[in-house]
Amino acid sequence: MRIYVNENYEIIALDAELENYWHMFEVGQTREEMFGNLCEACIQGYKYEPLYEFLFNEDGSNARDEKTGELLYKLDENGERLLQGYSCYPFVDYKTLMLIQKQYEDSQRQVQALNAQIAYLQMLSGVETEVDHE
Repeated sequence: MRIYVNENYEIIALDAELENYWHMFEVGQTREEMFGNLCEACIQGYKYEPLYEFLFNEDGSNARDEKTGELLYKLDENGERLLQGYSCYPFVDYKTLMLIQKQYEDSQRQVQALNAQIAYLQMLSGVETEVDHE
């Protein structure tokens, strides 16, 4: 699966060919393994970002740049941060995401009910259409 993120590591799409994205990650898991049955709107309430190994002072506190105050990271021989893994977590309130998911599921049930009604009416009238109702 591919995860596309913006400059804030907010997920903007999964497995889609996009033109305007900041970074794309190849993930060894499926959509269902990572997000279960969450809808697109809920998934876009998540961040997926790399985690790097911090540099610590002798007292155990995080080392910081003296001028900027930014956290410092351990670097490899090429001067690149040492990657520890990736983090995937919601940045939108979880209750809000669950409300969005519930509305999505309710709308899907309504679509299914309407499609069943259309199919029944078509059967009664003998009319066939090629309209995709999803």
